[in-house]
Amino acid sequence: MVKANFSAKFVHCVASLVALFAAEHLSFGQSSTYKVLYSFQGGSDGSGPYAGVTIGDQGGLYGTTFAGGLYGVGTIFKLYPTGTSWSETILHSFSWVNGSDSSDGSYPTASLVLSDSGTFYGTTSQGGAVGYFQGPGTVFSLTPSGSGEWTEAVLYSFTPGLQSSNNTPFGAIVIGPHGTLYTTASSGTVVAVTPPVDPPSGWTGAVIAAPEGRPPAGLVEKNSSYFGTTYLGGDVNCSADGCAGSVFQLSPPTKAAGHWIVTTIHNFGSMSDGGGPLAPLTLGPGGVFYGTTEYGGDSSGICYIPGGTGGCGTVFELMPPSQPGGSWTESVIYNFTGQDGDGAYPKGPVVVGKNGVLYGTTEFGGIPNSNCTEYGAQGCGIVFRLSPPVVSGSSWTETILHSFSGANGDGASPLGGLAIGSSGELYGTTSSGGAAGLGTVFVISPSQQFACCDFAGNDNAIM
Repeated sequence: MVKANFSAKFVHCVASLVALFAAEHLSFGQSSTYKVLYSFQGGSDGSGPYAGVTIGDQGGLYGTTFAGGLYGVGTIFKLYPTGTSWSETILHSFSWVNGSDSSDGSYPTASLVLSDSGTFYGTTSQGGAVGYFQGPGTVFSLTPSGSGEWTEAVLYSFTPGLQSSNNTPFGAIVIGPHGTLYTTASSGTVVAVTPPVDPPSGWTGAVIAAPEGRPPAGLVEKNSSYFGTTYLGGDVNCSADGCAGSVFQLSPPTKAAGHWIVTTIHNFGSMSDGGGPLAPLTLGPGGVFYGTTEYGGDSSGICYIPGGTGGCGTVFELMPPSQPGGSWTESVIYNFTGQDGDGAYPKGPVVVGKNGVLYGTTEFGGIPNSNCTEYGAQGCGIVFRLSPPVVSGSSWTETILHSFSGANGDGASPLGGLAIGSSGELYGTTSSGGAAGLGTVFVISPSQQFACCDFAGNDNAIM
């Protein structure tokens, strides 16, 4: 393909910088370099990753794709450096297809979790041992062997049935004491999957709680309790489909054979609050939780969500009680606007870097273009940094690290979170865009040299 002429790209670059400098909420600091490491090809390769990557051995990146593979229902892949480039290997192609008798899962949406033993755990949103149209979903393991091969095994199949409250796990796994795996089902439950007591027996799963509001994301552990979000529900004074979601705490039983205790610690949906959290919480310094909401925040802008409260989404913090038994305090630390290069509609979590800096992505917004538009917001998404206030009581500062274009090999519409490498690199995925339009894996690396554009559709910004 013939690239656009230099002058056109230069004009685009200058216009982008002018727009960014004009936005009061944007700042510039140390420069960074953005690069697409891999473009998914579809077919036997994966396509459309929903989740971010997990950093494994020797800097390898492990992840899942929602579709593609030998059966078209998703893959597990490894991406590893080979000199100056990166190579990809498909470790597993999911095989459950509508109408099949396979017990394997299909359509994974969550990131992988690496255990101390080197085994990865994950979930699929469909498939499982009891096959029916669409399938109920699974918890699986991926175990390495000495020969370099990997073995995938279904540990637990969710309960089938259209009216079941135990199906469709979208969230990641969290590993608890004694190897128990905890996850959520978006239909309304928290599930514990327990390893075999004796090697010949199998893993067992049990519903341990049912938070109101359909928890679509995984859990985070703190002090033996588990914390999560719900996309709907929360406020008992509104209908389940009209609420803006909540944050809940799941405390273990206080006595043998007792029940887990669900406590709602925040309800979203006030006038300036966020709404519809789709991502898990992130634990930061001092026991503070950080998270994102898909919509809400400043509702005076261009964004609108059908059935929602308006607004382009938020990043929030949740402060723990000052005294045991006290209330948690939630505050919005950033409102996305979808204008002047800013992002809109964050789907993934934030990750905490040095000095309490937060990094994350939005699915839409950024530099406006015709490749991506959704509910009033244009642009194919951004990677952002939020720096905490220098002076107590002042505002957090957002910096745009990259604005996706979906053109000339660039990615588009990131849905997952980021992973931070040992040297400060940020690794992530996009659900579309890339050389084949089927998604990418990318890296943003810190560097001292300022760069604007690489004239291949990838606008480099500031780290």
